[in-house]
Amino acid sequence: MKAATKVAIATLGSILLLGSSVNLGAEAASTKTAPKNVVKKSAKPAKSIPAEDKKFIENEINRVKELTKNSDDMYVLYHKYKELNSGFDLSYWGGNHQYTTYENYLKKASDLEGSILVHPSNLPKGYKFSKAKIEGPTKGKFNDEVRAEGKKSGKPIYMKKIDWKEAVTIRLEYIKGKDTLAISKHALDSEGSAKKGFFEDDFPAHIYPKYVFWHTDKFEYSISTSTDMPKKQKIEILKAAVKE
Repeated sequence: MKAATKVAIATLGSILLLGSSVNLGAEAASTKTAPKNVVKKSAKPAKSIPAEDKKFIENEINRVKELTKNSDDMYVLYHKYKELNSGFDLSYWGGNHQYTTYENYLKKASDLEGSILVHPSNLPKGYKFSKAKIEGPTKGKFNDEVRAEGKKSGKPIYMKKIDWKEAVTIRLEYIKGKDTLAISKHALDSEGSAKKGFFEDDFPAHIYPKYVFWHTDKFEYSISTSTDMPKKQKIEILKAAVKE
């Protein structure tokens, strides 16, 4: 399935729900303190785990909850006992930030490397900022580093803070009454990067929101509206929202 189609389908359920192409459990885990790997696997039956190891794990989970509760920090945890983490050896905490004011969003976004999204100067009259989202990576060399360090430590669970500089997902939402206009940036996978330039979604005409996508070498930018809007106007708004 094309990256553009995946993003569009993810949003159709609720146009007011923040979309994500990276955080596998973002919609289920609505707070930034929840782990990202919510997708379930068939975990093997739990082995006999020492009580002191279980207590250590519980304390570390509580600690990372507190660390990410009121900060923008992101942590990766290596789990010695994968069966206690739905069959996964890694989990991700933080790195998934939501903002209710444009000023707070821009303060964080301005510190990032690469392109960001900004308030478009040609936004149609009547639309007001609703919310924003910035999401950090769950793929990268840091995963191998955390695994290696975690195994070497011998700890039941090993935690490492990850400093990331470029967002994988950014989303801005604007509302006008019951209408929603959303502008997004997503990292492209190898399959989705084959298509370049501007193009519309291929859903039936009666299905909303309607998307216009813009594929570059590395990212997919998109704009969606819950009401009809000309493609040319969407492209102009989208171009005005991308700051490189």
